[in-house]
Amino acid sequence: MLTMVHFNQARLERGVFHVDRKFHTGMQEYLSRFDVPIVTVHPELPPARDSSVMDLVAIPEKELGYGVVTLRHSESNRLFPEEVARLRKLIAESRLVYGTGFGAHTLSAAAGVPYVAVLEYNLRTSVVFATTGVDGRLSKAWRATKSVRYHLTDVVPAMRRATSVHCNGYPIYEEAGWFNRERVLYLDSRMKSSMLIGEGQLKERLAARRQRTPRLIFSGRLEPAKGALDVVKIAVALRNVPCEFIIYGQGSQRAEMEAIVRENGLAEKVKINDAIPYPQLVVAASDCDVFVCCHVQADPSCTYLESMGCGLPIVGYGNAMWRAMQAASGAGVVTKLGSPALAADALRVLLANPVALDELSWKARSFAAGHTFEKEFQRRTDSLNTILARRPTSAGGPGEVADADAGKRPAGDRMASPGLPLTRWSEGAAPRSSTSSVFPRRAIANG
Repeated sequence: MLTMVHFNQARLERGVFHVDRKFHTGMQEYLSRFDVPIVTVHPELPPARDSSVMDLVAIPEKELGYGVVTLRHSESNRLFPEEVARLRKLIAESRLVYGTGFGAHTLSAAAGVPYVAVLEYNLRTSVVFATTGVDGRLSKAWRATKSVRYHLTDVVPAMRRATSVHCNGYPIYEEAGWFNRERVLYLDSRMKSSMLIGEGQLKERLAARRQRTPRLIFSGRLEPAKGALDVVKIAVALRNVPCEFIIYGQGSQRAEMEAIVRENGLAEKVKINDAIPYPQLVVAASDCDVFVCCHVQADPSCTYLESMGCGLPIVGYGNAMWRAMQAASGAGVVTKLGSPALAADALRVLLANPVALDELSWKARSFAAGHTFEKEFQRRTDSLNTILARRPTSAGGPGEVADADAGKRPAGDRMASPGLPLTRWSEGAAPRSSTSSVFPRRAIANG
């Protein structure tokens, strides 16, 4: 049995499973790639927590194809003792545990069951997410402290004890290398090969752009961590440059964004729309020219690959994730973090150079084609099937499992991502020292 531990809240009620739509879709992919029973474990979602932000589906339990367990927990997300006992028993009956949370790494080690961690936030990103948009120095300090404590007491031990670490994005891939040699780098997105913009369609769009006003697009949550306000500030800075801004999303900063647009008389230039289903977003984005990304943190957002799959180069803030992906793909421009003015300058130059914009558009599509949902998902499932086929040499240890990326990097280079020189995106990195045995300074210092 493969047990998958998730942070996705879910509810099993009267034989019906209520869960995030994207999660359930992903589970169908897992079911098609494994010949062992799968059970998923979730924190319980109370009925009162349902909201319009959550895209829930209700599936009869007998139609799922996989088993589900929901665990009750306190307001501080601690499992109740009886639920820990349930999880311990489930893990002891498993052949492999996959995921992160609820101390699964500790329970797996105690049961002698191989464990594969799934991670996406490095320490710096966790702290930035916890503190962005928070008012008051004491509140920020408290949230930062809690974030650091969780990372050092839960995430780092999970990386150390794991048979392998599946890393969503370049920043956590680098960090994980300090604690575990067995890593898989993947880039998560919903961009299937069938959704990629066709070469003919891209050629037509690039030709048509020369006869119309360029279209800039942003989609995502309109929140501080995504730099939503800076998107409209860029539009203000480009008020005299012929271009249109198309924005899709919902969030706490939408009203303020709309106010900035009104106050600057940009209602015709900037259109802020409600979030739309992903397939519709692909169609809309494929008719635009540049994606503007002001993420102030380095989360491995699906936005990057999904935009590239529409043939969109990215002009984005230089967080560690975009710096790394831009170095690997060449499909856009990195600008100074937190500076709408400099991002506007970069866009102004790019829009005035149609040949360069064409070149970046093709590079975007090419990179996305090499990292479609199918290819990235297959990397992960191949790694898990390899581990399922082997027995660990010690409780929860890596045994004979090979580094899933071995052979794809230069000999002796266990840190560099495929196609990406490590030093390109971790400037100022210091070697590991004996004074930083818990967490290397290098992993903390870079976003």
